[in-house]
Amino acid sequence: MIDDALLTQITNFDRCVAERDKELAESVLALDYALVLVQPVLAVMPRSRWLEVLPDYVVHSYEVQEKSLDVRGTCAAMIQRVAMRATVLGSDRSGLFVISDVWLLENDEWRIWRRHSTPLVAGEIPGAA
Repeated sequence: MIDDALLTQITNFDRCVAERDKELAESVLALDYALVLVQPVLAVMPRSRWLEVLPDYVVHSYEVQEKSLDVRGTCAAMIQRVAMRATVLGSDRSGLFVISDVWLLENDEWRIWRRHSTPLVAGEIPGAA
C-alpha cells in the first residue's frame, strides 16, 4: 500500500510547479534536490537555481498519459509520460516527456530528491510504410 503522505507530497510538487509556489516548493524539495536532464546534453539544475527559475516556469497545459509509482522502504520512484506545453525563462519547453522522480523519506517526511526529465523525440522507424 502506498503511503498517503507520499501521495500528498507528489500532489504538492505538481501544484507548486503549476502555481509557481516557491514556499510550497521549499517544503517539498530535499535540501540537495536537483533537476537532471540528459537530452539534448547533460545539465543539472540544483535546488537553489530551480527555485530561482520557478517564477519563470509557466505551465500552459500538463497531461499525465501514463504513471507508475513504486515504493520500497524509504525510497519511492515514479515514472510518467507527460504531454506538456510550457515556457521556461521565455523559451518554449513543450512536448512529450518521460519524467522520473526519486522520493526519499527523511525525518518522517517525503521529499523529492531528483527529477529526471527527458523529451521524447524520435524520427520515423526506418522501413515503416
